[in-house]
Amino acid sequence: MEYKEYDSKMTSMLEKIGNDSANLILDDVAVLLTDNKNMNQELLNKDNEIKRLNDLTARLQKVNGNLLLQIPVQKEDKIESEKAESPKYNINEAFDEFGNFKH
Repeated sequence: MEYKEYDSKMTSMLEKIGNDSANLILDDVAVLLTDNKNMNQELLNKDNEIKRLNDLTARLQKVNGNLLLQIPVQKEDKIESEKAESPKYNINEAFDEFGNFKH
């Protein structure tokens, strides 16, 4: 509930109760009004922070995308030839029949 609507409802309640009874609960009403105002301000601050962070995220994604476009990519045939040149290892050849490393 926004502050204006909340204030309107509280004023309406005070008018219905009357001045004599209203004086008895005026302190509680003031606490409620202050708390509601603080809560609405905090929500507004959080909304602004969320918007700022979403904008920052969008800009970072765009910048990162541009950086990725600048990374050179090797052709697949070069990568496959490099794989063919690399020696093949068999993990089973590194252990003896007891599971210990061979020296």
